Amino acid sequence: MSEPSASITRGSEQPLAETLARAQDCLADLGAGYETARADLDQLRGRLAEGRFHLAVLGQFKRGKSTLLNALLGEDLLPTDILPATSIPTYILAGEALRVRVYFLDEAPPQDFLPSAQLPLSQVLADYVSEQGNPHNRRGVSRVEIFHPAALLRQGVVLIDTPGIGSTLRHNTEITQQTLPRCDAAVFLVSPDPPLTETELEFLGRARALLPRIFYLFNKIDYLDAQELQASLDFLRAHLREVEPQGEGPRIFPISARQALAARLGRDEQGLRASGLAEVEDNLIDFLRREKMQVLQAALKRQAGDIFSDAVMKLRVTLSALKLPQEELQQRLDQFHQTLPEIEREQLAASDVLTGDLKRLVAHLHDEMLRLRERALKDISPGVETYLDSIEDPEEMERLVRSTLERAIPKFFAPALQTLTQAVREQAVKVLQLHQLRSNNLIEQVRRNAADIFAVPYQAPAGEAAYIAFAPPSTWNTQVMISDLDPLGQRLSRKFLSKRFRRNRTVKRLRHQYQALIGQNIEQISWALRQSLEESFRRYDADLREQLKKTVGAAQDAVRIAMERKRALRHETAAEEVQLQRHLERLLELQQSLG
Repeated sequence: MSEPSASITRGSEQPLAETLARAQDCLADLGAGYETARADLDQLRGRLAEGRFHLAVLGQFKRGKSTLLNALLGEDLLPTDILPATSIPTYILAGEALRVRVYFLDEAPPQDFLPSAQLPLSQVLADYVSEQGNPHNRRGVSRVEIFHPAALLRQGVVLIDTPGIGSTLRHNTEITQQTLPRCDAAVFLVSPDPPLTETELEFLGRARALLPRIFYLFNKIDYLDAQELQASLDFLRAHLREVEPQGEGPRIFPISARQALAARLGRDEQGLRASGLAEVEDNLIDFLRREKMQVLQAALKRQAGDIFSDAVMKLRVTLSALKLPQEELQQRLDQFHQTLPEIEREQLAASDVLTGDLKRLVAHLHDEMLRLRERALKDISPGVETYLDSIEDPEEMERLVRSTLERAIPKFFAPALQTLTQAVREQAVKVLQLHQLRSNNLIEQVRRNAADIFAVPYQAPAGEAAYIAFAPPSTWNTQVMISDLDPLGQRLSRKFLSKRFRRNRTVKRLRHQYQALIGQNIEQISWALRQSLEESFRRYDADLREQLKKTVGAAQDAVRIAMERKRALRHETAAEEVQLQRHLERLLELQQSLG
């Protein structure tokens, strides 16, 4: 970055830097109850001062995120196993030499590692980051930092390797979603195996609401010919307009991360250009040169705004509580606590209802799949049975049956899947809309109970619209297999078996196998829809618990602060109230200055 643009950037940082500093000073005067908010603001100030830009690498399981990161770093560093690897966010920062620092959720000090031949980086990550070595984060790791001397990192970029969304490990998606608010932009990786799913589209909608810039990369282009690549890009571009509706849609960078890594390791500049990664890096560097600080400041303002909002709410509650006599405040707090067991019972009841609704939907789906199987047999069987009844030559019979199934199965199941998915989605949305209404009412009940104590209206968290993300199969099983009794095919059996015997055996095998094919495709659809239902219902249940926890916790924390202040002052709180009111006005002024 040239010196003139750097000086311009420093000048544009100052107002936000001053706002954060003044907010920290204000919160420092408010005491221990605001230490977390002060620490969060201190992190934002540090990132702003260093120009430290958080770039997340997002994508579904097995899209090639680790391979891409290795290519960007120029080193085969991160594991690319066949199993979901990353279960903890991994931050990759600029450093003079390779080293690792592991941070923990409790008060334990971070641990530092210097990877070596005896302790390779892959072993450190396997022990602390991978799902296999640290299942469900039983080690209590909050994050892992890798320091590396890559050129891109020296631009002030921090790469964040996130757990894959949509994997069989559901908590990985949750961890990724929790990481997003701390990110400034993202690289989103998709590939043709399978194409963009509705799970990814839903996640992108959430990410786009938080991140001002997303770079879209289409990986594994080395597996496609020119026609397949163009069709895949057209498909992806059309669906990305759902989350990027402006203009002609977002720019998509076709790449082969595998070829890029090989080219970088072999110092093959021409191969790097052919892989598409050089163009991605050129655009990233150009973005960092022209827009980095602008996007960074926008992201930091959003994050600071959330911190300010929490502090303002807590101050208002504390002010209201201070106006109550100590005895009355304690009585009202006890009264609020007495309402919590009932809230908990209602939450458990709501979860039970949700579980029952899910079971009923799954049972209904099972019945629909049985009916779909009957329709598939009725639709597909006549065309196959015609050849089984009329063709004498076993090889010709098998060829015609295979050809018929290759056409008939996709022709039947593609529209049937669309119809079934829409029907199941509509039923699930109706159920979840009712559940969301119950959830909002329950949270609003907590809000009203708290308002009785503080005389401050709580804004219940806005519930998301009921949405079901389905990831149905994109390919169909159409292949019949050679019988195990005849592993070498018809050629060997012709020498030893009569034509009539071979024909009868082929008819029996083909009849069994085409019916089994229909069953396999039915099960494939059923599994996909069932998994999507369970994931969506689980997410709504988790959202309710989290919203209740935050609402109750905010109320209790604010009252605790008020009671501590009243005990410290013992008698007159008017001066304290005036002081807190001034701090509240300062915070509101600072919050407004963020724009």
